[in-house]
Amino acid sequence: MKNYIQPNTTDLIYGTEASTQNQAHSSLNTILSKFRPVKLSDMGHATLQNRKESKYLLTTNQALYLLERLPETYQIFEVDEKKVQTYSTTYYDSPKFQLYLAHHNGRKPRYKVRTRSYIGSDLTFLEVKEKKNTGQTVKHRLQTRGLVTRLGSDIREFLSSCFPFDYSQYKPTLINEYQRITLVSEAHPERITLDVNLKFNSGFSKILLPDIVIAEIKRSSDHTCSPALEHLNSMRLRPRGFSKYCIGISLLYGDLVKHNNFRMVLRILNKLTNGGPVLC
Repeated sequence: MKNYIQPNTTDLIYGTEASTQNQAHSSLNTILSKFRPVKLSDMGHATLQNRKESKYLLTTNQALYLLERLPETYQIFEVDEKKVQTYSTTYYDSPKFQLYLAHHNGRKPRYKVRTRSYIGSDLTFLEVKEKKNTGQTVKHRLQTRGLVTRLGSDIREFLSSCFPFDYSQYKPTLINEYQRITLVSEAHPERITLDVNLKFNSGFSKILLPDIVIAEIKRSSDHTCSPALEHLNSMRLRPRGFSKYCIGISLLYGDLVKHNNFRMVLRILNKLTNGGPVLC
């Protein structure tokens, strides 16, 4: 993968020791077993391509606490009887980080261009994620045969229909891998995702966030009743912007891009992981 940074072989890890992670993994399996499984074909009411999103930054223990208290009216998405799915996302940007800077500077509408692979399902999609002036998020997607490395005619047609910028010089800038737990409300158009074991890779360096969980509530604009949101509020947690792409770029390309507007999130990451990175 071609990159825009000088080689750096440093690998960083934020978080806990392996023994603690194993204990959390055991507890997680026990907690998830209380939710009835749901298949993709039964999730039509919660597809939510056009939606509102609220993100929260949690530790592993906070995430386990939340899951324990969610009612069984939530179902868990399963693939081949697996309750936790592995995702790999490759983000594309210009040599001057056009899309990253648009987000950093608070512009709307703004966009992300990425290829997302669902490892357990052997599915890959080229996606354009648009954040509108209204605050709504719209996702456009095209199924592909794998990682996009060549702009063929079908891809050019797709991008031209939903992406307003010249992408001819765009190249992969970041790979983000993580495992996702997806819960779906039976009663409302609502979906909860919990992303764990986050890894960011620039091709020359990588960072792991094993004790950080990104929780996201995705719901239709008119849906206001959410047990998950109520529990997050009772835990005194507040929504916080967290773009995996922007935080990954800030951590791995910090010498090349400005990241003043993400300093608060980076400080919170340090706090939640007991002081920041250590060599691994």
